[in-house]
Amino acid sequence: MARQPVASPAPLLAAAQPRADSDVIFDVEIERGMLHFVLANIGTAPAHAVRVKLDKAVRDPAGQRVNDNPLYSSLEFLAPGRRVRLLIDSLIGYIERRQPMKLAVKLQWSGDDGQVLQRSITHDLSAWTQLREPL
Repeated sequence: MARQPVASPAPLLAAAQPRADSDVIFDVEIERGMLHFVLANIGTAPAHAVRVKLDKAVRDPAGQRVNDNPLYSSLEFLAPGRRVRLLIDSLIGYIERRQPMKLAVKLQWSGDDGQVLQRSITHDLSAWTQLREPL
């Protein structure tokens, strides 16, 4: 039986090296009954030209479209480990104003190397209505 050639370990070692990558997420936080949208770079490198698109219009208590916030439409730099929380409303107020409970969010950003990255995230806020803490 002929022996199969063994690949050099160098490519495996190179692949195992940690890479500096930006990794942007959009999350929802409820703190003391208040609803926050959170944009965060959970990666180890900066994110550039960060853009957030919500599939439905979300309005704050003053009637302003959250979708149009400059943090979502023109954020040019998001440092690694940086989290930006945007207060939306109390969860009860959000529900009473009949704001969308299910949101699809599309994120787009560029890494230091100029590569454009994307992610889609869906949040169903109705899950948060089952909290056992006071809203």
